[in-house]
Amino acid sequence: MKLLTKSTLLIATLSLFLFFIMGIIFFQVLKNMSKANLDRELFDLKELVEDHIENYQANHIIALPGIDSLSIQSIQLNRQAGEFLGDTLMYDSKEKQFKTYRYIQFISVKGDAAYQVRIYKSTNPTDYLVERVTLMMTLMVILFLAGIFILNRFIFANLWGDFFKAIDKLKEFETNKEPVILGEQDIQEFEELRLALEMMTSRLASDYKELKEYTDHTTHELQTPLAVIKSKTELLIQSDRLGAEEMKCLEAINTSVNQLSRLNSTLALLTRIENKQFTEKEKIDLAGLLERHLELLEEPIGLRKIRVEKQFHQEAVVLLMDQGLADLLIANLLKNAIVHNKEGGRILLETEPDRLSIKNDGPPLSFKQEDLFTRFVRDTKRSGNFGLGLSLVKKVCETYNFLIEYSFENERHTFTVIFKA
Repeated sequence: MKLLTKSTLLIATLSLFLFFIMGIIFFQVLKNMSKANLDRELFDLKELVEDHIENYQANHIIALPGIDSLSIQSIQLNRQAGEFLGDTLMYDSKEKQFKTYRYIQFISVKGDAAYQVRIYKSTNPTDYLVERVTLMMTLMVILFLAGIFILNRFIFANLWGDFFKAIDKLKEFETNKEPVILGEQDIQEFEELRLALEMMTSRLASDYKELKEYTDHTTHELQTPLAVIKSKTELLIQSDRLGAEEMKCLEAINTSVNQLSRLNSTLALLTRIENKQFTEKEKIDLAGLLERHLELLEEPIGLRKIRVEKQFHQEAVVLLMDQGLADLLIANLLKNAIVHNKEGGRILLETEPDRLSIKNDGPPLSFKQEDLFTRFVRDTKRSGNFGLGLSLVKKVCETYNFLIEYSFENERHTFTVIFKA
């Protein structure tokens, strides 16, 4: 969820909760105020009725203004006097429904006569007023929240605009390019963020440039002494003056130099891929590429008596990529399938319009599966392997946004390259 959306939802949720609580309180206060006002009217009517109680026989009291209904009963003088307020339901014969009334009951004594009086006042007008006011307040709250939501979107979008621009520039930032430069901010926190980002990206770009130069120089400078050592070692091996022990030592030196040379070349190749120095693209037929590399690897395949099965898609699968990187991708995947296969095992090649699958028999991994594409992680039982082949495969896939997946099931390793990731 985006920051702007989440902040807006939080504000709206909190506002709704607060207005809900405040609405209940407001409704109760308004109800109590209406009730108190109705009670005051009943007390005023009580005084009016007491002034005219002698005329109730003449039926004049019922015509007094403000009285909705009146009940007067003669009682014994010895009955205890008292007054109280209450609520009741009464049937309205005109509207043919029950309505709520507020009443006051009291005893009025006039000379030798005593009367129990009940004055009724309908609560419908006050209830209607409370309902109307509550409805108006609810509508106002809804309009207020809608206004807050809309204003919040515009205001926050404006306030956080510089932040989102910084995020976009960071997404585009690459260590081999210039550091991120942001404009000055008028908000203190964003200004601090700008300074921190510019300093961080500047340091990253500088460190990357120095590391790249160091790697390039080291790789280049190592080639000459390695070539000299290799050539001199080969000359010594061809000499007739050396004994068996000396020849054994020289062969070990020569083997180590060859390994160092291959390691240097592989690391240089990884650096070139990471620096995106392979920019040429051409159409490459995947089936033809696989066939060509199978011919080159025919000897090691035959030595290990490995069966190769092919299930190529009937239509040509064409890749748009650098020829050198395409060769690198296929060569390393096929070599991996050969080296980690078992004697007399099988390799199955399958192509689809959007993927390539290479399956080979073999024992399970001797390390964690998540470390499979990590540099220098390898099967320690096999010598002469640096653990860089699958790292190169991973880098090539990342260069072209391919997705590579691995699985192991029923003593079979499966590498799948998905071209439309």
